[in-house]
Amino acid sequence: MLILAVALLLANRDTTAFPEQVPGLTEACLEAAVAAGNVTDTDDSHKYICAGDTATRLWAFLERAEVRSYEQDTPEGRWLSREFPLGGCFKRVRLPGGEPATDGLSCTIWVPRPIVGSPMGKP
Repeated sequence: MLILAVALLLANRDTTAFPEQVPGLTEACLEAAVAAGNVTDTDDSHKYICAGDTATRLWAFLERAEVRSYEQDTPEGRWLSREFPLGGCFKRVRLPGGEPATDGLSCTIWVPRPIVGSPMGKP
């Protein structure tokens, strides 16, 4: 009986591999960005920024999937970045003075805008 219970627990685990979880996590980020009003337009895309629990889940997933991070130094401090299709997550790890950061995690999704004159962006 114990073996059956363990087998059921293992069968119910979320074992969906990368990248199959990305669409659901991306959708959650898009919804959170729209709800928070964190949507802007760039020359070639719509930019959606999510933070909080949604960004934390997406960052943790990218970490578990062993998506390699890279460092960026900016005037706001040092950031770790992880990219995924159509976006990336950015986590501040150091403040400008070198102290450890305790906040600063967001994920950004860029949805391309149709280009006028292209088949998708008809005039």
